[in-house]
Amino acid sequence: MADINALSKMPLFMGLTREQVGAFLREGATLRVSAGQPILVEGESGETMYILVDGSVEVTRRFGTTTDDRIGPQRKKTLLTLNSPQFFGEMSLLEDAERSATVTASTECEVLEFTREDFTKLTKTDIALGYQIVYNIALVLSGRIRGTNRDVIKLTAALSLALGNR
Repeated sequence: MADINALSKMPLFMGLTREQVGAFLREGATLRVSAGQPILVEGESGETMYILVDGSVEVTRRFGTTTDDRIGPQRKKTLLTLNSPQFFGEMSLLEDAERSATVTASTECEVLEFTREDFTKLTKTDIALGYQIVYNIALVLSGRIRGTNRDVIKLTAALSLALGNR
């Protein structure tokens, strides 16, 4: 099992007791992922969240006029690199939608995989744990949206200046 002391310091587990963190971690399936292997793929449906226990991953998005790899190789933009301990794929615990990015192992990784079904079952037995996890996910997503908004404003200003608009 993963090091509960290191993982309990993650933003995902703020406000939880050590016992609650342990209960949550026991629900995860341990996976070993080789460097270069995708863990989740943009556009695919998903119902799992991952905790990166060991290693690092690259988060990318495709861009261009198509996302169909059969037409040709797609260009991609690296959004960020995550180093353990960290979590990703959390939106799939909350909604049934396509993955918003691709996450690929940069190094050999150990991840814990959590399904929406297991999360729902766990939160029914400990409502406070479920509330706190969802609250913590909301805080992280809120911070990410704030950062994205700052980036959009910077890019809009740069584009406006480049086009000669003031």
